[in-house]
Amino acid sequence: MDLSELKALWKEHDFRPIKRFGQNFLIDRNVRDNILKRVTIDANDVVVEIGPGFGVMSFDIADMCKKLYAVEKDKKICAIMKPLFRAKKNISLISKDILEIDLAGFREISEKIIVYGNIPYNITTPIIQNIIDNRACVKRAVLVMQDEYAGRLTAHPGSKDYGSISCYVQFYTRVKKFFRIGKNSFYPTPKVDSRLLSMEILPEPSIKVRDEHLMFRIIRQAFSQRRKKVLNPLSHDMFLDIARVGWGGVFEASGVDPALRAEDLPLTDYAKISDVISAGGVTGGGE
Repeated sequence: MDLSELKALWKEHDFRPIKRFGQNFLIDRNVRDNILKRVTIDANDVVVEIGPGFGVMSFDIADMCKKLYAVEKDKKICAIMKPLFRAKKNISLISKDILEIDLAGFREISEKIIVYGNIPYNITTPIIQNIIDNRACVKRAVLVMQDEYAGRLTAHPGSKDYGSISCYVQFYTRVKKFFRIGKNSFYPTPKVDSRLLSMEILPEPSIKVRDEHLMFRIIRQAFSQRRKKVLNPLSHDMFLDIARVGWGGVFEASGVDPALRAEDLPLTDYAKISDVISAGGVTGGGE
């Protein structure tokens, strides 16, 4: 629906958007059509839509897929949309916060689901973590998010946007940015532009590492002081019970330059560092 239709619906039901929910509703039909071209849904797919709002995407997605689960947190929107969604037989409205939904539960319905959503900035990271944590049952996620955040997910080593979230997403998914969506495509108008982005779950992580959990502990610690030489945050306060001299041995054994900064290291280098520690190759102060 366009802006005039949206406002008329709001007036009829005395609805006002809730700022803390990050509610900015898509009103640009051209943007909607461009998104639909890139979601890549077929007739056998089961789709989970995060925050369907007033259905600007929902009905078109439902026409493309086998089943659509529309997960909406706002109870007033649910009350407004329930009769409209009920008229579409393959849409099920779930009145719940997406972060309270167990995505693994959809495996009873479909082995792999597609997740779509226009997601609020303040819960973007938890949503992405939820999707990746449940990657065994997710085929792909196609998300509208703040343009700056999308840049962080797709950033490469050496970029100021490259960080621990870049490593995390790129380890488990093939992430791709699509087109920018201007802020005037939404109502109420947000302060920043958005971006359409897809995350294709990889059948296996993008690189091999002995201990994924250990590697990501190292990555998070390294980026806690991203502008310093990577040796400094890793050797701080006996991280992993390894003294500074021990970390020097880890870098020597892994072949990674300790004078580089966290943002300069690709995932493969973090894997090398982690593998040396996993293999017990710490000398000179390691515990």
